[in-house]
Amino acid sequence: MNLGVSTYSYWHFERTKQPIYYYLDKASRHGFSGVEILEDHIRELPVSELKEVKRYAFSLGLDIYAVAIHNNFVNPSRDARVKEVERVKEWLNKAYVLGASIIRVNSGRWRTIPNFDDLMRNRGVEPPIPGYTDEDALKWVEEAIGMLIPVAEDLGIILGLENHWGVSAKAQYMVRMFNDINSKYFRAIMDTGNFIEDTYNQLEAIAPYTAMVHAKTYFGGGVWYTLDIDYDRVFEILRRHGFNGWISLEYEGREDYDSGVVKSRDLLIKYVRQY
Repeated sequence: MNLGVSTYSYWHFERTKQPIYYYLDKASRHGFSGVEILEDHIRELPVSELKEVKRYAFSLGLDIYAVAIHNNFVNPSRDARVKEVERVKEWLNKAYVLGASIIRVNSGRWRTIPNFDDLMRNRGVEPPIPGYTDEDALKWVEEAIGMLIPVAEDLGIILGLENHWGVSAKAQYMVRMFNDINSKYFRAIMDTGNFIEDTYNQLEAIAPYTAMVHAKTYFGGGVWYTLDIDYDRVFEILRRHGFNGWISLEYEGREDYDSGVVKSRDLLIKYVRQY
């Protein structure tokens, strides 16, 4: 098991965004083995620059193990969904250039609560578009993932569906999709902080399908909410299901980034070293 950090841990969408090299330097100085790169930090970079990002990370002793993107397959318009599929294909190829083994994808959500802060105040729950149900959304997501599987297999990159609002906010829906699609290139990214209700039973349900873990921490209180995560229990679940992959820190606290990330590393490293 390895401990890495998402570049999101150093930037929560609200402050000045730094060049990707700034976050790589931070990850290295804070003692992580690897880094997960958020789409926002490399979106405008050409392929030639992505190659330099890969080289620079290697020079720091960092693996780029994952890329996290934003996408939405929950849309009644098939044309819109296909456009999202094509966008994810582009990111699969960018992840390949960077040497990543997994790419975080979302199911997407209804966006009937447009503002994310309002969605968080509603604990991630939003109603479907009038005239549609979650069953429609599940079919759309499965269709989109099915279109992506051949590309993922060809590149050798896992599509990691995170429990990240929308239909993937429910473990039962995620398990259904994994079983329906039944591909080793479509796995779960377990986010320890995104099952707000019935947390541990839902984490348990997706554990057999988990290829990577987003470990949330909230030093100084959470930006949107705070969960008191029992990491003894989380790692017991992972151990029981034979998980031995990357633990990727997503620090989401209000404390200063540097101190919050270091405290998070100190919290998690003891669990990682038990393996």
